[in-house]
Amino acid sequence: MNASPTTRRALLKGMAAAGLAWSVDRHALAGVASGPEPTAGLPARAIAKLKIARVDPVLTGSDVFVRIETDAGLVGYGDATNHFLPYTVEGALKDMIPYLIGEDPDRIPYLWESCFRRRFQRGGPSTGTALAGIDQALWDLKGKAYGVPVYQLLGGMARTKVRVYGHVSGNTAAEAARQAVQRKERGLTAIRFRAFHSYDAQDFHEHKLAVRQQIEYLAAIRSAVGEDIDLILECHGRYEPEWAIELARLAAPYRPLYIEDPVRHENPEALKRVRAHTDVPLAIGERYHNKWDCREAVVNQWVDYLRPDVCHCGGITELMRIAAFADVFYITLIPHNNAGALGSAATLHAALAIPNLTMIEAPWANSDAQGDVVQPFPRVENGYALPLEGPGLGVTFDEVRAKAKPFRQPSLQPRLRATDGSVRDF
Repeated sequence: MNASPTTRRALLKGMAAAGLAWSVDRHALAGVASGPEPTAGLPARAIAKLKIARVDPVLTGSDVFVRIETDAGLVGYGDATNHFLPYTVEGALKDMIPYLIGEDPDRIPYLWESCFRRRFQRGGPSTGTALAGIDQALWDLKGKAYGVPVYQLLGGMARTKVRVYGHVSGNTAAEAARQAVQRKERGLTAIRFRAFHSYDAQDFHEHKLAVRQQIEYLAAIRSAVGEDIDLILECHGRYEPEWAIELARLAAPYRPLYIEDPVRHENPEALKRVRAHTDVPLAIGERYHNKWDCREAVVNQWVDYLRPDVCHCGGITELMRIAAFADVFYITLIPHNNAGALGSAATLHAALAIPNLTMIEAPWANSDAQGDVVQPFPRVENGYALPLEGPGLGVTFDEVRAKAKPFRQPSLQPRLRATDGSVRDF
């Protein structure tokens, strides 16, 4: 039924009032008196703008954060934590700051391109992580300026909740299976494991032994949790192609949801050989740092799932671009996430807005995780993360606590070697 002229006029008046209130908030934040809306003949720049006044890397605990403040005192925060390269990320952030000062924080795509393309040397994990922290902080700031959650700025909810998966570890298959039962009892419907923790403790890796142990773990976990739980077999990029193929052959009877990072990431074409020898779903992407890194795997359809990390791939802006690119080839995303509450919040906001997304990694769902410098973690019910409400990313950042926690570089990962003493990948 068509609305009456009176109803339409009332609706338009309500919309106009809402738009005026929005504009008034922006004017107030910019520290200027609110006035009449600019006429249609005036350029958009006649609207008062915020400006970025300062940008600071914040190193606290084992995390690297980004703090962006406007000339009106509004502050946004982002997670630029890369536990393997904290100091190079800090350096990259310092290199990018001059491209941000004095700029309009509303122009997120412009600022992303400015920080990336105006630097002659670019790409890789340091650039991707530094940009991610900046980008998240800009989205957080923008959400606060407009008084809405970030997922609304990204186009709104493609879903009302996001499926999550948890982790198990353990030095024996029995221990991993016991933990898997605990995750199932918490309501999780998907569980990831990688085995070979006992070998890591010895700084040792041999493909044949690792494959044997992963199948032992997979069989034990499947037996413990039954058929209704999806199992994710993490390889950490350790295998040569022939061993990844052997692992997939042996794993197939246990029906893993997918095998993650079966081979090293430097040469994506190595996936072609693995793909040709197995129908078990494959996933890769946590060590891809922008959309270009994803190109070969996506265009050639060597993987079933793509796993970029919002803290390493250039942030929310680039994650959305990667998702749109993958969607053309009917590839869905299962974003990697080992972040604290801030990076997890950014992951969730993007996941709510991305149509081609299956679930997200959620280490906080393994237990009743409590935030420290940043709170809260997203709430999980029956295996699904619920939206964070409130403006921006929906979390609080405790600057006093951050300053009180000295930064400590994360310990080195195992220095893996083969039987003959040569280097193996972690």
